[in-house]
Amino acid sequence: MPKLPFLIPLPALFLLLLLLSLPSLHVISQNLDDERSILLDVKQQLGNPPSLQSWNSSSSPCDWPEITCNTNNSTVTAMSLSRKSITQKIPARVCEIKNLIVLDVSNNFIPGEFPDILNCSKLEYLLLMQNEFVGPIPADIDRLSRLRLRELVYLFLVQNDFNGTWPTEIGSLANLEKLGMAYNDKFLPAPLPEEFGALKKLKFLWMTETNLIGGIPETLINNLSSLEHLDLAINKLNGPIPGGLLMSKNLINLYLFNNRLSGHIPSSIGALKLKDIDLSKNMLTGPIPEGFGKLQNLTAVSLFWNQLSGEIPANISFVPTLETFKVFSNRLSGVLPPEFGLHSELRRFEVSENRLSGELPRHLCAKGALIGVVASNNHLSGEVPKSLGSCRSLITIQLTNNRFSGEIPSGIWTSPGMVWVMLGGNSFTGTLPVDKEFKKGIRLTFKFSNSDSTSQ
Repeated sequence: MPKLPFLIPLPALFLLLLLLSLPSLHVISQNLDDERSILLDVKQQLGNPPSLQSWNSSSSPCDWPEITCNTNNSTVTAMSLSRKSITQKIPARVCEIKNLIVLDVSNNFIPGEFPDILNCSKLEYLLLMQNEFVGPIPADIDRLSRLRLRELVYLFLVQNDFNGTWPTEIGSLANLEKLGMAYNDKFLPAPLPEEFGALKKLKFLWMTETNLIGGIPETLINNLSSLEHLDLAINKLNGPIPGGLLMSKNLINLYLFNNRLSGHIPSSIGALKLKDIDLSKNMLTGPIPEGFGKLQNLTAVSLFWNQLSGEIPANISFVPTLETFKVFSNRLSGVLPPEFGLHSELRRFEVSENRLSGELPRHLCAKGALIGVVASNNHLSGEVPKSLGSCRSLITIQLTNNRFSGEIPSGIWTSPGMVWVMLGGNSFTGTLPVDKEFKKGIRLTFKFSNSDSTSQ
């Protein structure tokens, strides 16, 4: 399986490794020499990879780059074997490191079934993502919580070849805070396990492209009150978005794109910490909720490729943190709120393929951050705002098939970052600049006096 770019929030792991240096209240007595012997045997069973050449019998494991020990260097607490080109199975002997809290073997080429590590009695952080594991996830995975004084809080199995069904026993990992299961598309189609609702401490749930079907259970969402990050994208989920989801007080990121969700977006909005919401490529209908305007931390709104209708709520344009607004390919009508770009560092403004009328907002680049304006295939009219001609950050402007008129701001042709200008299907007047005034490499399509042209 091809490797994805590393998508895991690394800062959390770095903080974790710092925390591991704190004294433990429940250290199991084990001789560091014995641990070195175990680790050297593990290295041998892994095929003595060159990446572990610092592991030798004459140095302390606490000095090896892949090993972290406790504060007084008396016992091993973490093994980080990420990106070590490991191609052999993980030896069960790793669990003989009695105080092992973190095991990270992500981004390798480890084959075989789920590793024999359920006897690691103190494991809290398990990262197996982006390998070549196959077969089912063990139904007794909850042993990882039954065997210890501490319980697993971080479980990542992202991008492997696991199959079968999701073990509902994961719901028994009561202290779990982060669960990553994404990009395991060989699982049998199955609904989102309601048993996950027992994970009261869960903050991060990532299940992109895992063959999920059915609806999103309302009871599950209501029980996951600690949730900050929810990603169920690229599945076959259907039915409505649960009303309680946008009332989640701790929710920051919500990704439900590329499913089969239908109905209206819930109108009651109480998730005031929400920063990024992506509901694109579904079958959602009805209006964009005015409650989005209450989300004063919102940075990105992606609602494209749905069947949304009605007007764009004006209060969204007042959100001070808004950077991305993408609602193209819907059935939206009315005028564009004129305040867009005036109150935030707007970067992407994409409203094409709707039924919008009136003028293009005049302040889109007021903060100097705008990189793209895409408003083609609407009923927009009037002149292109002169401010776009002095927008030095702009990379593309696409306004084809509208009712724009007047002259095109001259600065558009020479903007330093501009790579694509599409203005055809309008009624512009005036003349084009001579060739030497064009930015080299710019791609243009435009229309003057009912005659389409293309230039490069």
